[in-house]
Amino acid sequence: MTKRLAGKIALVTGGSRGLGRGIAESFASEGANVVVNYVKDAAAADSVVAHIKSLGSDAIAVKADVGDEHAVQAMVDESLAKFGKIDILVNNAGLLNSVPLAEMSIDTWDQMIRTHLRGMFLCTRFVIPHMIKQKSGKVINVTGTFGVIGGADFTHLSAAKAGMIGFTRALAREVGKQGINVNAICPAIIRTDLYNFMPDNVRDEIVGAYPLGRVGEVEDVASTAMFLATKDSDFFTGQTLCPAGGDVMV
Repeated sequence: MTKRLAGKIALVTGGSRGLGRGIAESFASEGANVVVNYVKDAAAADSVVAHIKSLGSDAIAVKADVGDEHAVQAMVDESLAKFGKIDILVNNAGLLNSVPLAEMSIDTWDQMIRTHLRGMFLCTRFVIPHMIKQKSGKVINVTGTFGVIGGADFTHLSAAKAGMIGFTRALAREVGKQGINVNAICPAIIRTDLYNFMPDNVRDEIVGAYPLGRVGEVEDVASTAMFLATKDSDFFTGQTLCPAGGDVMV
């Protein structure tokens, strides 16, 4: 039986841990070769590459700060030199911290916007011309429910994630006729290495209010990314899919 992503090349930013790792390994299990982007932990990225190769796919780890124009250009160039094309781009790289707006430093705001919003822009900006040339591609932007409903003490993250959703819709209208699908995934709290960032009582209160009453798992998001990466989603573009336990209903 042919694997769903056989022959496809995926670039996953923030691919060395958490959601990025889950998505990268899921794609590989269905035949994709993967570029695993990371910014700090080379050992973790190498571990993902090794696991992908054990699944029978190929992979490389590429260090790049997604907010750095030159680093992103070099990453895309290296990806194309290795694999010849990029069929799927997953903009997943991000960071997480919380602070009330009245206490938020300018640097804290700028870093959040730089990583999430500028990072998505730069990666897409350097990949999209190649997708246009090949007249096909899937762009998947990992946002979050705070980008829809907002989060107290997370104005910077909420603004960045809302911007990603707006970018997704605009680009979908721009490149749809050129064979490119652009969609977003909007997860709620997911059990990753960032899961313990919030105090237990705060996290439990938020998760307890979800209609499904449980925290999300990496597989919940990876399966959504898989749908958006395959031909099953060919008539979806500009959409925001929410594996969020009912936290957001659209």
